Amino acid sequence: MKFYSILLFAINVLFVASKVTFKVIAVTGTPSVVVNNKKHKMTVEEYPVYSVTLKNVNAPVNYHYFLNNEEESFTRTLKNETTLNEFFNRKITVKEHPLLPMAFESLPTLKKSKLYDDTHIATILVEASQNDVDNINANPDKTIKINANITYVSPYNVKIFDNGGIKISGQSSKYNKKLSYKLSGLKTDDDKELYGRTSIKLRGLYWDPSFMREKTYFDMLNALGAPTSQGKFARLFINKKPAGLYLLTDDYSNKHFLKSTFNNGEKYELENPIFKTSRGANLVYNGTIESNYEPYEYKGESKDVNPFEKIMEILVPFMKDIENYPKTKSLNLDIPSFLKEMALEYLAYAADNYLTIQGNYFLFKDTAANQWHFIDNDFDHTFGYGNPIRCLPTSLDNYVSLEGDDGKRVLYDNILTFEENKNYLKSVVEKSIQTFFNINAVGPRLDSFAELIKEDALWDFELPGFNEYKGNKSTVYVLNHTEADFEREIANTTDTEYPLPIKKWIIEKSENVASIYNISIPEEPSSNFGYFEPKYEGKVGDSKKTSKSATSEKIEPSPSPSLFSSTAVKTVKGSTVGKCGSEYGKCPNGLCCSKYGYCGTETGYCGAGCQSSFGTCW
Repeated sequence: MKFYSILLFAINVLFVASKVTFKVIAVTGTPSVVVNNKKHKMTVEEYPVYSVTLKNVNAPVNYHYFLNNEEESFTRTLKNETTLNEFFNRKITVKEHPLLPMAFESLPTLKKSKLYDDTHIATILVEASQNDVDNINANPDKTIKINANITYVSPYNVKIFDNGGIKISGQSSKYNKKLSYKLSGLKTDDDKELYGRTSIKLRGLYWDPSFMREKTYFDMLNALGAPTSQGKFARLFINKKPAGLYLLTDDYSNKHFLKSTFNNGEKYELENPIFKTSRGANLVYNGTIESNYEPYEYKGESKDVNPFEKIMEILVPFMKDIENYPKTKSLNLDIPSFLKEMALEYLAYAADNYLTIQGNYFLFKDTAANQWHFIDNDFDHTFGYGNPIRCLPTSLDNYVSLEGDDGKRVLYDNILTFEENKNYLKSVVEKSIQTFFNINAVGPRLDSFAELIKEDALWDFELPGFNEYKGNKSTVYVLNHTEADFEREIANTTDTEYPLPIKKWIIEKSENVASIYNISIPEEPSSNFGYFEPKYEGKVGDSKKTSKSATSEKIEPSPSPSLFSSTAVKTVKGSTVGKCGSEYGKCPNGLCCSKYGYCGTETGYCGAGCQSSFGTCW
């Protein structure tokens, strides 16, 4: 009797397991999945995700998708009973990346969001009146917000916001053929937000064919423990028309970003002012004439106020404190964080930021703590843009000349009148060189992201762009990037043509700085503070749509030597570049070694498949 019970149980398990579910994102058309040379039509599960469950099919199983008379040319392999939400004609759905070692600990007030799980590319669909869409695309110089339904899709979830909004974002980018956008109203009727955010920005990165300058800069700021956003990639469709590949970042003036960065995600009891700046925001008191303060824009919660009065009431006293700092040595500013941000501007050559143009930053005041915070912003012109040859050999003391204002950077200069602040700034530079600003740390990460985003980058290059501006304020810039541009700027280590490739810049600048300050560049970057790791959306299974078994095999293209070969610096042994395993060794500081050979601390690293021989496992 016992034998028959066991037999029946085994048969039942076999019966239950002999079915698999396929899911794919299809913005237009109805997809099919092809299994064993047979096409199976899929039905909408929750638009734009289509699915089909096939019985009498056992994993592992090979398959591919068919959509709009086009068939995928590669083979996927499903090892479990269900796929994630895959995207048609994209080989990689989820890819873990080497992490950057931290130079300092994260802000103690930081609460991470699953929105910035950067192991995948999200898909965002915006549906609005076409007349409204045409209007904002024809008038990017005007502030026009239109109502929209917004759908956010990840490999794990679909989130729908029926009361959203969209408007054109950016300053000079308003005149690019590919526009940048701000999405708002990301909150459902039952108060559910997009992973703790009600508004986000979608950065077009039109002038950067690598798509990785701003993303890498954000990653480095987080490795410094400075106040900033994170970044993750998303493909955008507006009324089902492709807009392109974007970097999703925070809206700095949004209260949800501010409380998540500076208050552990807790709601502030008091109103806190925030100011956005443009070129020429030198933080010098300049009388009471309103036109003298054009570079400053009040972005606080109070709406029915005179913005200039807020500048005079709140910002001007801070300007006077800055002026008096060399005498008083008293300034209610987070000076260590400011100096960390200046160190990275120096290392990465932020050609469009404070040290060069005294603009593109925010100032936020925590009213209860009576403390100001400097938040650097806008990093697509970094790592080799601007005038890189002029900047490469400079020290902190003879940095490139400031545009305008007689070369004076009053906030920066006054803070550095004290030797302890100078020494701290130099120590930040040194720690950066020994941790994340090191080709052996950032090189493998760039290679990994290149594999993740390459198909979407090339897709983006072929899109026409939506900007239909016909005014006389500016011409509309049309760029024609190619695959060669992508490969050169994300991977090349020797090219000296403008702009310098990201890796070339990091190698040259780190070597020059090391020579100036007699700093050693370690072959194995230090990881004493661990690694900056995003909060993963798919590692815990926080949705009814998410299953711990819902992972399909990553199909990764064989990297070509020109794009994904090792960097010009020799590859190092050891896990200090974020890797582990038989080739790299053990993870440091009690970190876990994932089944894919990367060090980390969360479920995806420490749970199923964790390599106990090379790190801690749960």
